[in-house]
Amino acid sequence: MAHPNDAPSTKPPSEYTPIAIMTLLGSFCGMFCTVGFVNSFGLFLEYYKKDQLSNQPESTIAWIASIDIFFIFGVSVVSGPLLDTLGPRLLLCIGSLGTIFSIMMTSLCKQLYQFILAQGILLGISLSLLTCPMIALVGQHIKIKRGAAVGIVIGGSSLGGVLWPIIVNELLKKPNIGFGWTMRIVGFIMLPLLTVTCFCCRPAAPPPSPSSQQSQAQPEPESEKPTPSPKESESESDTSPLLKNPTLHLTCLSFFIIYFGMFSPFFYVSSYGVAKGFSSSLSFYTISMLNGASLFGRIIGGILADKFGRFNVCIVFTILSGVVCLCWTKATSVAGLVVFAVAYGFASGAILSLQQACALQLATPKTVGLAVGVVMGATALSAMAGIPISGALVQKYGFLALSVYAGVSLLVGGLLLIVARGKQRLEFWTVV
Repeated sequence: MAHPNDAPSTKPPSEYTPIAIMTLLGSFCGMFCTVGFVNSFGLFLEYYKKDQLSNQPESTIAWIASIDIFFIFGVSVVSGPLLDTLGPRLLLCIGSLGTIFSIMMTSLCKQLYQFILAQGILLGISLSLLTCPMIALVGQHIKIKRGAAVGIVIGGSSLGGVLWPIIVNELLKKPNIGFGWTMRIVGFIMLPLLTVTCFCCRPAAPPPSPSSQQSQAQPEPESEKPTPSPKESESESDTSPLLKNPTLHLTCLSFFIIYFGMFSPFFYVSSYGVAKGFSSSLSFYTISMLNGASLFGRIIGGILADKFGRFNVCIVFTILSGVVCLCWTKATSVAGLVVFAVAYGFASGAILSLQQACALQLATPKTVGLAVGVVMGATALSAMAGIPISGALVQKYGFLALSVYAGVSLLVGGLLLIVARGKQRLEFWTVV
């Protein structure tokens, strides 16, 4: 009789293989350079108003960031499926070269249309070729603790949102450097980090099929081996079930509404501080405070999502973000402004990471890139329109109107996420 200890171990191997860890590192560096840099646009908005684009209204200058964000999310509809078919290497290399080139071209810009071409269109397209593939690759490698893994990677954008404003602000203060060399130095900093991204981010190996394992265990005669039919091979790569999934449609609609107002505090918290009479240095550092708190929100939100459900946790943080945003104009003191920046950064940071985790939850192993690309692409128009709308509301009605606009969009999006969650499981305490 065999001893119980002689039984083979059924513990699954760790998902954190050397290739998976390298992919996490490369994706973290890439997010630092991509979305992390975009998160610091509030600093550029204040600088452009006083310098190169002083003859333009604030809502017009905001279109630079709007177009940038539109292409980041919009082109993901293309870059996601391309990842599934071509692999990551070509996309990451083109995206990295395009990002460096766009930063260098921005250093030469003087007029609005030049900033739109370089820092808006070109940078947005290049960042999209990096962002969507990096998130999808992490989803390929990490399946069990996927929320935490995506949170760590997206946390790179929060760290970038903390450090890039400080780096750029300190460089702009030096008269012997100026705007041109500031942007070139930014490009030189990004160059080695994006090189790490291109080198480290690799696709996961496809899992062995049960049929191949059985054939290795018991070889069959050549005449008895079944030949796969064309219909079977076509069905393996068929993406129509995913695109017809009503839960995916509701998820896309939810984030479409959320993105109308989610970025408003990121871009206008500094302007709010200046309008309330706070020192310019404090108003500037609120951007870093918001992004710093966002780092913890993305990681902690991802860890909680793996335990309590990705949709469940995303709903909670979305509604919490809406409530905090509605309290924006109650921050009338230094302490109040700091508390608002930290609270909103923490709550909204979880949304940005859990959006991708929810998309990955709906995907199959062969449609990871497509699922992430579709959910990101659904937010392109609302993310683009939200920032100029926010600027117009501030100019015409003040920050109270902006607070209500952003808060309501988050609350409505949270309610739609509840419906999307209910399409999967109706039980209240179920992990979804």
